[in-house]
Amino acid sequence: MNKKLVYIFVIATTLTALSCKKSGGTTPPPPPPVEENIAFSIEPDPGTSTVTSTTSTYPYTVKLTSKLPSTGIHVDQATQLDTDNSAPSFTRVSSTSSTSYSLTTSTLDPGKLYKVTIVLTSQKTASNTLTKTFRVAKK
Repeated sequence: MNKKLVYIFVIATTLTALSCKKSGGTTPPPPPPVEENIAFSIEPDPGTSTVTSTTSTYPYTVKLTSKLPSTGIHVDQATQLDTDNSAPSFTRVSSTSSTSYSLTTSTLDPGKLYKVTIVLTSQKTASNTLTKTFRVAKK
């Protein structure tokens, strides 16, 4: 009878071991990399005061200081009168490789104050965006 019990025990243990599934055989894929938040500078730096232009337009450079998103960015620029928020003159530049953009405001009339708004947005993640504004006047 002892042999019979041992035999049943071995068979039951073997069947139990075979019916158990191993877990952790595959590892989940790594999460996709998170895009770095967009950051940029304006050169020359307009600071917090009004920039004065001696020409009919104001040239400046936008430099991406964060890592370029894998699918690139949109650079939007708008120039509008500061006093009445009239319809802006709008420019859009898109790139998948450039990190420096030479931009120019629209035509500036003497004695008027203009607001220039620059918006950089990831082409992949629309919520990854940064806006900066400065004011410019023509002498």
